[in-house]
Amino acid sequence: MTTHDDKAELRAFVRLTRAARSTEELASASDDFEQFLVHLADQYGWRRIAAFIPTPTEPPIARGINTLVLDGVSVIVPVSAADGLLEWLELGPDTIWSTTNDSMGMPIPSTGANASPSNLDAVLIPAAAVDRDGNRLGWGKGFYDRFLASVEGKPLLIAVVFDSDCVVEVPTDEHDAPVGAILTETEISFTQ
Repeated sequence: MTTHDDKAELRAFVRLTRAARSTEELASASDDFEQFLVHLADQYGWRRIAAFIPTPTEPPIARGINTLVLDGVSVIVPVSAADGLLEWLELGPDTIWSTTNDSMGMPIPSTGANASPSNLDAVLIPAAAVDRDGNRLGWGKGFYDRFLASVEGKPLLIAVVFDSDCVVEVPTDEHDAPVGAILTETEISFTQ
């Protein structure tokens, strides 16, 4: 098997486990993610972060992100552009609850001001899986790998996954950007 095949197999497994989560499990996880995000913002003095608006099967961080915005943290979210790059929008209070989809079918706010991904304290990154060394498996389109290769400064890169998405080893290629932390519904752990 090739690295490409290994990645495809792991992504398929993660899709199945995520699709099997109940509404109750997601609601409980939403509470947990919110508490962790508030704690991290307080502990590290986050002023500006990049995050993603989750799809229905991704870790439910939307309420936590909205709480950060209400607490005064500047939060920008990505929009997938046709050229394979990410553009960014600034969230306002409660704008996360009114969404549409971008060109890749990913949720984005219906309203929001264009933003520059500069002066970031942290980047919350969607992932299919991650290992304890910080190797992250994305969903195969490369949007975040391209973004992370050009990000300014040294923001804390956090893969946001469910506990079940933490695996022993993630297959990697040279272009795969590692993360410095992993956030799940039960813990925040640092990899570097």
